[in-house]
Amino acid sequence: MNSALVQNTILSLVTTSLTFAVVFLLNHLHKKKSITNEVLRKVIHIGAGTFYLAIYFYDDHGQFSKYLNIFPNLLWMCILIWKSQHHSSTHQPHDPILDIMTRNKHQSELLYGPLFFNSVVVICGTIFYKTIPGSLIMSLLTWGDGLAAVIGVRYGSQRKIYGKKSLDGLLTFFIVGIIASIIYIAVLVNLQSVHLVKICVISFITAVVETLTSSDVDNLTVPLSILVSYYFIF
Repeated sequence: MNSALVQNTILSLVTTSLTFAVVFLLNHLHKKKSITNEVLRKVIHIGAGTFYLAIYFYDDHGQFSKYLNIFPNLLWMCILIWKSQHHSSTHQPHDPILDIMTRNKHQSELLYGPLFFNSVVVICGTIFYKTIPGSLIMSLLTWGDGLAAVIGVRYGSQRKIYGKKSLDGLLTFFIVGIIASIIYIAVLVNLQSVHLVKICVISFITAVVETLTSSDVDNLTVPLSILVSYYFIF
C-alpha cells in the first residue's frame, strides 16, 4: 500500500477519534454543570476548527488521499442530519448532540450552525486545501468568531452595538482573528505569505459582518465575507 495513503488514513482516523473524545468529554462536563452551554458550544467550535491544522501533517503526494482530512467532518455532517430527523421521534430526556451543539435543544438547530460549520471545513479541506483563503476562513471562523461570542457574553452586556452583539465581541474577533490568521497561514502555507495589513483589513471587515449577522447563519456569512474580501484585497 502507498505510504502516503497509509499516513493520511491514520491521520484521518486519529483526528476522527479525537473529535469524538472531545465531544464525550465536554458532554460529561456539561452534565456536571462544570461549563455553561454558550461556552460549551464555542469550545467545540474552536476545537473543531483547530483540528483543521492537522492537515499540515498530510502527505500532499498522496494525490486524492490528502482529502481524507475531511472524513471527520463528513461523518459529523451525516450524524447531524440523522439527529435532526431522528430525535423528534424519541423521548430521551438527554441527547448529548442536542445538549452540547444547540442553544435550545431543538433538532432543527443542527441544520444551521453545526452543519454549516462542517460544510465550510469540508470546502476548506478540499477546494482551499493549504491555501491562504482556506487558512483565513478557518482561523477567523474558528478563533475570531468563537472567542468573540464568549467574550461578548461575558463582558459585553453593557456595550451592545447591534442586537445581542457587543463592542467587546467585535474587538475580540478583530484582534484574535489577526493573530489566528497569522498562525494558520504560517503553518499551512508559509510565513512569507503573511501580509499583516491585508489580514488586518480582512479581519476587520469580517468582524463587522459577524456583528451584523444572525448567529444562525454567521458560519456562512463569515466565510463568504472573507472570500469576497480576499479576492478584492490580495
